[in-house]
Amino acid sequence: MLSMMVGRCAVAADQAAWDSLAKYESGKYSPNICALETEIRVAPAGQFEQYEEKLLVLLNTQNASREAKEFACRMLRLVGSGKCVPLLAGFLADEKMAHMSRYALQGLPFPSVDDALRNSLGNTTGIQKAGVISSLGVRKDAKSVPLLKPLLTDADLAVARESVCALGRIASPDALEALTQAKVADELKAAVMESQLICADALLANGKVDQAAAVYRGGLGAGNPGGVRAAAVIGLARAVKDDALPTIFEMLRSQDSCSQRAAGAALMEIKGEPVSKAIVDVLGSLSADAQVIAIHVLAVNGTKAIVPDIAKLTGSVQKAVRVAAVQALAELGDVSDIELLARLAKEGGEVGRVVVESLSRRSGKGASEEIVQVLPRVEAASRTLLIGCLAARQSHEAVAGLIRYAEDSDENVRVETFKALGTLAQEKEIPSLMGLMLRANPDRVRLAAERAVSMASAKVEGEDRKTGPLLAAMKDAKPDERVSLLHCLGSLGGGKALDIMRGSIRDTNENVQEAAIRVMADWKDEGAVADLRELAKNAPMENLKIIAFRGMVRIVSLPESVKNHAGNAVASLVEAMSMAPRTDEKMLVLGALSGIPSLAALDAAQKCLPDAVLGKEAELACIKIVQQFKTPGPERDKATAVLKSLAETTQTESIRKQATAILDAAK
Repeated sequence: MLSMMVGRCAVAADQAAWDSLAKYESGKYSPNICALETEIRVAPAGQFEQYEEKLLVLLNTQNASREAKEFACRMLRLVGSGKCVPLLAGFLADEKMAHMSRYALQGLPFPSVDDALRNSLGNTTGIQKAGVISSLGVRKDAKSVPLLKPLLTDADLAVARESVCALGRIASPDALEALTQAKVADELKAAVMESQLICADALLANGKVDQAAAVYRGGLGAGNPGGVRAAAVIGLARAVKDDALPTIFEMLRSQDSCSQRAAGAALMEIKGEPVSKAIVDVLGSLSADAQVIAIHVLAVNGTKAIVPDIAKLTGSVQKAVRVAAVQALAELGDVSDIELLARLAKEGGEVGRVVVESLSRRSGKGASEEIVQVLPRVEAASRTLLIGCLAARQSHEAVAGLIRYAEDSDENVRVETFKALGTLAQEKEIPSLMGLMLRANPDRVRLAAERAVSMASAKVEGEDRKTGPLLAAMKDAKPDERVSLLHCLGSLGGGKALDIMRGSIRDTNENVQEAAIRVMADWKDEGAVADLRELAKNAPMENLKIIAFRGMVRIVSLPESVKNHAGNAVASLVEAMSMAPRTDEKMLVLGALSGIPSLAALDAAQKCLPDAVLGKEAELACIKIVQQFKTPGPERDKATAVLKSLAETTQTESIRKQATAILDAAK
């Protein structure tokens, strides 16, 4: 692929292409420049010289555009040799070309580049001189330090500032000395300190610990900017490790939040149990904010020996400290602190949330088992949260221990237990779960139990195995138990479950009848439509007729039903319109019709236009239907004609505007 690209570019980039470059203008597409750039970027090193020659010719062309010369500079950075350095250096004082010439020079690995940059310091001024200084810094040219030193106090603040930054980048011992001795303007003092710290980092990297530490300590002055002091204390921690602790703790004890955060970052640089114990020793002398920072450091340091000290902080009067301690225990603790966390959970709020998060992700062997063991020893509020944690942990092994709490004396515990069991229970536990459901009270708990059975059953493969236990239980169930079983079967669906609904509609118990009709109204597929149509006509109570009617409309207008049987769906809705007992139900049918992109649906909606009550809803339905005709053709033409007529006849201005907008967009 690459060779093909080069081949195509070589054809495009003939001499005529090179000749045309001189007139290149930025922002205008040029196939020649695209081809040339691609050709140069993929060229092998053996061809660099020939490209360099052509680029130098372009750069020397008197009337070449600025954009063309900038292109030459960009490419010379890739293929240039020492030969191009003098020509590029000649542009360093040029107001228009200085930046791009420096860009090219900075990327060339030749000592002559550094010589050229140093030599240009004497014949450049202002922004061009500042740019040259910046390039010397980027290239870390140690030979330029004597030239940069006097420029630290240059009258041009931009030149002085770039000199400070360049010496920091060079980071040699004499660069550090120059920065240390400089008497710069007040505006540059912070920049000098920052560059000194960069030099200290270089010293430290080269093993000169004492020299680096001296610079870091110099940056800790009370009057220094916060950023400088932060970098200095972090550097000191890297350099002298434990010996920096007194300085770090002094900053941590301050009332300045920036200093506290810097101290925390510095402590992160010192690992091991000794520093953790040292932090614990000073915790009592810290403010609440500083304690939070210190606790976070302890958690990251990972020293298990200080867990008891962290646990004590969970009793702090400061909520932020308690939260931080709980978070630390999540990282450092084990099963031994689960009961402590469980008792904290009852506090709720931020502390309770963090406890739940901690226990939900607590690792280690036996954590879930320990949570189960703790359950009877904590009060109901904590027990509720712990049970939720077991569900979040996906602790399937905890089911046997959890089941007893489905009959706990506290209602909230029972509800949470059923929620957890729905998530955790497997097929073998479903019979026990069903038994608990059939004994569950009050209604809130019974509902949670029904959902649990439904969730557990839904995980079972195969309709017979999925619904079998529920179908078997129906045989000898009492009426209120049958209601719960019907709810569960409805959530699972299937032919056998639907047959049970049909039989239950004729049950002698009114509650069972109503439950069966309500479940059927929420059925997931078209299997229940015929039954609901019949119930909409003949259900024993008026409210059940309406429930059945609404269920029928819902099912026939499901996206899957419309997709597979749009014609049947419209026919069913037309029939439903004639059956609708009230205006509300007719509105419901119109809403269902509006989601079907067919002329039959449009015709059905049109028939309601003359109705004084339904007219506006019918107009809206027509608009929605027409909007769904996306493909040009006879059907869309007919639909558009209907919309045009509607725009002309409607008495509602908002309807007219909608119709007109759609017609205008279709033109």
